[in-house]
Amino acid sequence: MRDFLLGLAFVIGGGVVIAVARTYPTMPTLQFGPSLFPSLIGAGMVLGGAILALTRLASVKTAWRSAGGALSAYDYRGLAISLVPCALIVFYILASDTLGAPLCMALGMLLLMLIRGAKLWLALLVSIVIAVVIYLLFSRYLLIPLPEGTLLPPSLLAW
Repeated sequence: MRDFLLGLAFVIGGGVVIAVARTYPTMPTLQFGPSLFPSLIGAGMVLGGAILALTRLASVKTAWRSAGGALSAYDYRGLAISLVPCALIVFYILASDTLGAPLCMALGMLLLMLIRGAKLWLALLVSIVIAVVIYLLFSRYLLIPLPEGTLLPPSLLAW
């Protein structure tokens, strides 16, 4: 049942991503614009979510029949844990302008690792190192500007 609901959530989320991407401006000199990659990601979310939901539809029907029309003892905690990555993406979008990309990435990875049972010291170390590496790769080598945030001083990120 959890996979079925997650599949539906990804179909809805992918549809929202595509709808928002369609509002992005077009580039008159290019055949594609800034909406291309979000649209591709949204289409992948819709397709993957639909496949996941449809493959679990038979088990939902079986559970519904065996429970006499009412699903009992549903694992809400498992569903909540499964939706944490989606919530972290929303957190990054909303908080990265204030906190900065490296801090948001580190907090997200730290939370995911702690939910999965990693030790605190290992989760802290890995999340900080990986966030810094990702930030450096995107901002310095790929020249993609990531939000530096207003919380930390700019001199801290000027490596």
